[in-house]
Amino acid sequence: MRALPSNGKPPWLEAGVFAAVVLFLLNSLSVNLADLDLWGYLAFGHLFWNCPNFPYTDVFSYTPTLNPWIYHEWLTGVVLYPTFCAGGAVGLQILKYSLGLATLGLVYQTARLRGASPLPAALALVIISPGLTVYYYPMRAQVFSFFLFALSFYLLEKARRGEPWRALLPLPAIQLVWCNLHGGFLAGLGLIVLYGVGEFFGRRRFLPFFIIFWASLLATLVNPYGTQYWGYLAVAVLKPRPFITEWTSLVQFIWRSPDIPMITCLGLLPFLCFYGMYRSRRLETTSVLVLLVLILMAVKHMRHLIFALLVIGAYLPDTLAGTLEYLESWPWLNKLGGKIYVRRAVLATFLILTTLLSYRFIKAEPFSIKFPSEPVAGFPFCRHFPEKAVDFIRRHDLKGNLLSEFGWGEYLIWNLYPRCRVAFDGRYETVYPEEVEQKYWQFYYAGPQWRSFLESYPPDLILVRPQTKIARLLEKDPEWVKIYEDRGCVLFTKRSTHTAKLELTPTILPE
Repeated sequence: MRALPSNGKPPWLEAGVFAAVVLFLLNSLSVNLADLDLWGYLAFGHLFWNCPNFPYTDVFSYTPTLNPWIYHEWLTGVVLYPTFCAGGAVGLQILKYSLGLATLGLVYQTARLRGASPLPAALALVIISPGLTVYYYPMRAQVFSFFLFALSFYLLEKARRGEPWRALLPLPAIQLVWCNLHGGFLAGLGLIVLYGVGEFFGRRRFLPFFIIFWASLLATLVNPYGTQYWGYLAVAVLKPRPFITEWTSLVQFIWRSPDIPMITCLGLLPFLCFYGMYRSRRLETTSVLVLLVLILMAVKHMRHLIFALLVIGAYLPDTLAGTLEYLESWPWLNKLGGKIYVRRAVLATFLILTTLLSYRFIKAEPFSIKFPSEPVAGFPFCRHFPEKAVDFIRRHDLKGNLLSEFGWGEYLIWNLYPRCRVAFDGRYETVYPEEVEQKYWQFYYAGPQWRSFLESYPPDLILVRPQTKIARLLEKDPEWVKIYEDRGCVLFTKRSTHTAKLELTPTILPE
């Protein structure tokens, strides 16, 4: 029997674990259902690369808009548009996987900085990865935020364990890029503050963290909007968004979609982290503060859960290492591990596992981006897109102001501008005044004042989901006539506007 290496593990074990972990992570990142905001990024990118000046005013809407249009994700559009033009869906997906794996790789390196062995650090990534799936739709500005948060986390942790200035110096440059990619840069600034406060109360060297915080804060002023950007953020951060799923609290999310395994996992992971840190004597003030604050943020808003998971991925190996050490202390288990047939069984298991994970990844069509035209089981209603209705509008040369489903606005901008201008879309408070927003939600949910939007901002076309209250109200309204319907959407037009041209009656619909 071939001798084991000095650490007591066969040489193929690390390679097998590495392959299985990478494939498991790729499967967790392989969602290929298009994100609602993707089309807005591409539309802005097209505008940016084809206009002589920076687009400070919105051109896609027919309703009143803010001036200037402070689009905090502008650089994401600038990056994604040429990526899409050069590589299509494949290019966007490769970018997503690259950033996703780099993010998790930084979490792994952070765990190693804290003293974790390779196996516990890798297993921690596997444990947190299912929770990352809903955050990696192709392609979101948030994916840049996750990567830059993990990079900042790694540098801050490195500063605590070595020469602080050398590790902290890249942070202002990171913030400069981050603030132009996505508003999530606030998480990075907050993380620097937490490290400074934690080091202060831990009676360690804290001054470099606060100095680099102010340098990073000043770096965020390097953006196309200057100080106005922070004025926008002051409003946007505190703005309630009851209609946006990811802005709901974790409690509300669980109440709406009770998932016992997920609830159990999310509930246990923080306690396991604290226990592991205590047992390994790494229960430091900074680590406790960072984890507690991120957990509280995740409870308040679902969109912050991923930041807590990334930190848990670096802290959890302390617990896993203790568990593995305990198992290795069992004499009979060590004796069994030395048997040749056991080693062959483990090798066969890894081969089968990697084969299955590879098959699952390939079957998921990981380098495509899907935008189904009908509702998708297991996903929110707005995860399908009105592709057939858009084709109908083009074929019949329909033009004008288009009032639509909230989640479809950016898709319609990308596909129909300048033929049609939208009333309201997912760019939300970056573009639209409060009055337009409030009137839109009255229409969208068929509130008592639903006609107010139609009177204030008259549309020529209305595109909504069938079987909704607003669709039923429009069907009964004599001013509007239904000209197209499928399982995913229904299109209305003013009776006097397009019906003569289409030679349709309210009861005659296209196939």
